[in-house]
Amino acid sequence: MEKYNTFKQEENILIHTKILDAPRDLVWEVWTTPAHLKEWWGPDGFSLTIKSMNVETGKILDSIMHGWGQDFDNKIEYVEVIKPSLLSYKHFGESEDYNFTVSILFEEVEGKTLLTLKSIFKSKAIIEELNRKVNAIESGKQTLNRLENYIKILESNKP
Repeated sequence: MEKYNTFKQEENILIHTKILDAPRDLVWEVWTTPAHLKEWWGPDGFSLTIKSMNVETGKILDSIMHGWGQDFDNKIEYVEVIKPSLLSYKHFGESEDYNFTVSILFEEVEGKTLLTLKSIFKSKAIIEELNRKVNAIESGKQTLNRLENYIKILESNKP
């Protein structure tokens, strides 16, 4: 299963894959429910305040990430929502240059969930700039690790 836990960059595209030891429906729920999302979203040491969240095509997730002594406004607009297999959205950054799109595939693999997260930025230079400013690549990896750890907790608490 380790072959599924990968990261690669192709010019202006970042692709993270992660195998999660949980059913796809649970992984979908953890990604699309505010009470769950606030428990794991963001890099290590971050917390999340959700102002509004409506996981439907054309609707918005408006939130604030708190970390490194700062507050980071986050706004995403859902572009495509196909439960429980695909979530696609536009992320709006502090400037138009930092806007990017994300697609997340939720696939069943041997009773587990293969998550493929693809982020497309305006340019490779923007990724490099965000990486210098906010350690974007490592922060993305940490966020998915937090998701994985949160799901492990949920699974271990099942009766």
